[in-house]
Amino acid sequence: MPKVIPPWSTFRLVRSDRKTSGWKKDVGRVFRIGYYSRQDGLEVIWLVNEKGEYEQTTDSNFLVEYFEPMEISDERDFWGANKAKFKPL
Repeated sequence: MPKVIPPWSTFRLVRSDRKTSGWKKDVGRVFRIGYYSRQDGLEVIWLVNEKGEYEQTTDSNFLVEYFEPMEISDERDFWGANKAKFKPL
């Protein structure tokens, strides 16, 4: 797994627990990694839902612990300057 997960990578939420009880209903959902915010830095990972909307954030520790990688993108632009918006899955 790369140190910084590239935008457009796809992950499936595979579990939740007491720390993430709000995710219980979302187990099985697929998210794409969104472009990073210069304000937040590379530590805040934006999750893009199936509608192509930026829905919520996580960090790399939670991503590794609760999500399963489906596809790691080769996107090199972490910030998304002048890039197309995400379309629905």
